[in-house]
Amino acid sequence: MIKPKEKACFGLGIAKGYGCGKLTMHRINGLGKMCCYNSFLLDTEPGRIKLAKSMIKAKSIVKSEQRSNDNMLREKLKTKGDYEKLLQKEVNLIVRLIDSGWGCIATGALTGKFNGGHYLSVASNPTIRFHLENIWNQSEHSNMWKSGDTLRYQDGIVNLYGKEYLERLNSLKSIQPIKLSIDTIKEKISIAREIVKWIKLQERQFTKEERIELRKRFNYELGIYTD
Repeated sequence: MIKPKEKACFGLGIAKGYGCGKLTMHRINGLGKMCCYNSFLLDTEPGRIKLAKSMIKAKSIVKSEQRSNDNMLREKLKTKGDYEKLLQKEVNLIVRLIDSGWGCIATGALTGKFNGGHYLSVASNPTIRFHLENIWNQSEHSNMWKSGDTLRYQDGIVNLYGKEYLERLNSLKSIQPIKLSIDTIKEKISIAREIVKWIKLQERQFTKEERIELRKRFNYELGIYTD
């Protein structure tokens, strides 16, 4: 390893014209760290500006590291239920994007706030909470304040796709319980986010037929259900 050579303390750059001329091994801006550099930072305008910038940068690094540590801690504290909620959020977004422009499945409303409304409720059928054919765009009022608005929900499905498809949705009750590990749920969240990106790039309203085709396609891509 090449050792640094002693040189005279003589300011360079913003420290030009400052320095004591002593031979020194370690220098910053040409000034010896053990003789003139600290006084340059404290006693000159250019030095004070550099010191202030360095302090701002240091605080920024500390804050960034703190945020990173906080995020890591929050990640460690997340439960399986927390990850399931994240996956549900992404799955519901997929549904709302597929159904964009079609309005509420139960009421037909085109305005207002919308949710991903489950046909078979999560409370009674937790196994199919992520099944895209079990979730349709539904107004928040219909979904939250009408207890799922089941009868009108059924009418909406029948009017669009007929009684046979409604029977298909009712048959989802028979899907066997599934168990997803946290790592598997994380993987499904990543896949769901890629699906969301793809749908957004299409920038169009999907046809009635495409709404079912895309649900089946994305169910397959998510790989949670085999039906």
